[in-house]
Amino acid sequence: MRKVLLPVFGVMVLALACGGTVWADALHGQCNGTGTGTCSDNGTNTPLGNSTTFGFTISSGPQTGDLLIDFLVPNNYAVPTSFAINFAATNTLAGTANQVAGVWTSGSLSGFLGFGASPNNPIGAFLPSTQVLDPGATGFFVFQADLGMMTILANSDAATAGGLFNLPTGFSNDHGAYIVAFCGTGCTGNGYVATANSGALQVPEPASLTMLFVGLLGLALLTRRRVLSV
Repeated sequence: MRKVLLPVFGVMVLALACGGTVWADALHGQCNGTGTGTCSDNGTNTPLGNSTTFGFTISSGPQTGDLLIDFLVPNNYAVPTSFAINFAATNTLAGTANQVAGVWTSGSLSGFLGFGASPNNPIGAFLPSTQVLDPGATGFFVFQADLGMMTILANSDAATAGGLFNLPTGFSNDHGAYIVAFCGTGCTGNGYVATANSGALQVPEPASLTMLFVGLLGLALLTRRRVLSV
């Protein structure tokens, strides 16, 4: 298994202000998509958009630690067998994400996985946005891959981090799904360093998002007209 990433293929994470708190160490997802709102932290999540590759950086980087990649799939989808994670540059296998027993429906993600992590990843940071795209979802199937010791690049290297791994086949069809990461042994902090909540990569559904934004805009205009007519 390949253990250390060359800087040219870097992984990414950003120092993120989340809910008013700036984490000294936090992972942040990056991807290679283009277009408005694609792969840009909107304060709630980071949409994958039309991305074909992804990665992670760390706010106080570079750091070398045990990198875990987790795929969160809405629990009303058919359960896949696993997700193969391939290096984008070489298309060689980096690791396989297998399903964790059970369904994550409450509490923190690290608690569901059985270890401590910071920042905290409560299900409330993910499920409401998923339910906008997929109202039938009540939680997530979680798939995890342990990629071993890897060098995770600093936020300043985010431009190269978006091309580290290929998106698994079919994952972009799971609207409302997320990709997050943890850095364990070797990274600074107590326990695992987690992905900042709004730094999680989400599979959006463009048509649904467009309808949502149009609806919100229409509501705002209607409210303004009512205020002006008073």
